[in-house]
Amino acid sequence: MRGVKLHALLLALTLIAVGAGSAIYQVTVLNIPVSPSVTDPVWVIDARVQFRATANNPVKVQMFVPPGSERYLVLNESFISQNYGVNVARVGSNRQVTWSVRRATGEQTLYYRKMLSRRFGGEQVAVEMGPQFRARPALEGPERIAAEALLAPIRQHSADVDTFISETIQRVSNLQDENVGLLLANDTGIARRAQVIETLLAVAHIPVEQVHTLRLVASQSQTPELWLRSFNGTQWTYFNPATGDQGLPDDRIVWWIGATPVAQAEGASRPTVTFSITSSEVSAIQLAQESQIVRDSAKLSFSLYDMPVATQEVFSVMIMIPVGVLLILLLRNLIGLQTLGTFTPVLVALAFRETEVIWGIVLFTVITTAGLSLRSYLEHLRLQLLSRLSVVLTFVVILMALISLFGHKLGWERGLSVALFPMVILTMVIERLSIMWEERGGLNAFKAGIGTLVAATVGHLLMTWPPLMYFCFTFPGVLLVMAGIMLLMGHYRGYRLTELLRFRALAGKS
Repeated sequence: MRGVKLHALLLALTLIAVGAGSAIYQVTVLNIPVSPSVTDPVWVIDARVQFRATANNPVKVQMFVPPGSERYLVLNESFISQNYGVNVARVGSNRQVTWSVRRATGEQTLYYRKMLSRRFGGEQVAVEMGPQFRARPALEGPERIAAEALLAPIRQHSADVDTFISETIQRVSNLQDENVGLLLANDTGIARRAQVIETLLAVAHIPVEQVHTLRLVASQSQTPELWLRSFNGTQWTYFNPATGDQGLPDDRIVWWIGATPVAQAEGASRPTVTFSITSSEVSAIQLAQESQIVRDSAKLSFSLYDMPVATQEVFSVMIMIPVGVLLILLLRNLIGLQTLGTFTPVLVALAFRETEVIWGIVLFTVITTAGLSLRSYLEHLRLQLLSRLSVVLTFVVILMALISLFGHKLGWERGLSVALFPMVILTMVIERLSIMWEERGGLNAFKAGIGTLVAATVGHLLMTWPPLMYFCFTFPGVLLVMAGIMLLMGHYRGYRLTELLRFRALAGKS
């Protein structure tokens, strides 16, 4: 016996560990929200391209668009134009869209839109290798002397490539230095400073690239922010050319790389690009359900959300049945509540989903009372069990039809939902109550009926609680946890709460 208990205990603990581990994995690794009320911002970036086309000439407009990012998940990308052909190609480290049309005249406007989400980002994106050596540029005269004068202390105060780049940026930011002023040539703009930084690093054979980023903050008009990046052999390291800070902030998205303008055109005036960003709060799980990209990924591809919507609705009800069964098990084994079996209260609780609790209790009481009266009358006829149950079932159906008919005539729409009660279950309830009445008395039968209604009511409230329904459907591993608890309850031999109250007088005498 001890070996059986140990076996059951180990099995229960294993089920609980596996179920809890799967839920923890979904939360920590797959980033699935634990509550349906969790929302995440969805960023919508619009780029508006405006230009004037030369009359009746072919027009070709090219604009850099963001490459893939490991930080954000792209929910949607669209190119909005009228009568323009659209082609997206890879150009070096950039992605570039080309709009083309055979004839265009006057002012033209093109749009590009991208929708991003951070929650389901973090997908592994292949790291593009970068150069680690750059040939020394040809500097002559005062520029060469100024560059060497600036690089001498930088070499002394740096230990590796990253610190060398940061120290160079800080030196160039000192506008009071005569050597810096010579190289800037009276242009202290951030673009010119980035060029000087790039030149100084090239003298030290360190390649860097210009990176243009946008900050994910709601704004009607935003100017791309210039950053620098360098490849250290394993990853790209980003630097702010104004402050020397290392590391691209989390709210930045790389738009394009290089010193080339973001857009250029043939057969038209130079285009102007205006960036605007908006955001909206969207339920995280709704975002995952509506995003085909997320559903096709490993995050939700093996979850119940991957099934058709109609099937999901069925399973959202079915998956709550073990919750009701566990509740009945606890009510019977720990509290000592008398019910007509284990599954009858659960099935009645499911019927309450359509009838609601109050109407369900009324209809259950009316049908059961009428059925008991009929059962008592049939007892005098001394019918066999099968015949007796058949007659009771037939009259239960008739009674349900009459209640629905009168409810419809009187305008009680809830009366129509009586047909949702399981007829066979009601018939068996009537039969079991009548047998209990005969064998154990009317009081015990009354207690069992009331206990069944109480358990069904509590079970209905628990099984229809939206946060719990969401949690069980999203993290189905919790069913293993419930199965483990049921196994543990299978060897419980202690007192029930009602028994403690029943024997409290004996405890006082001892």
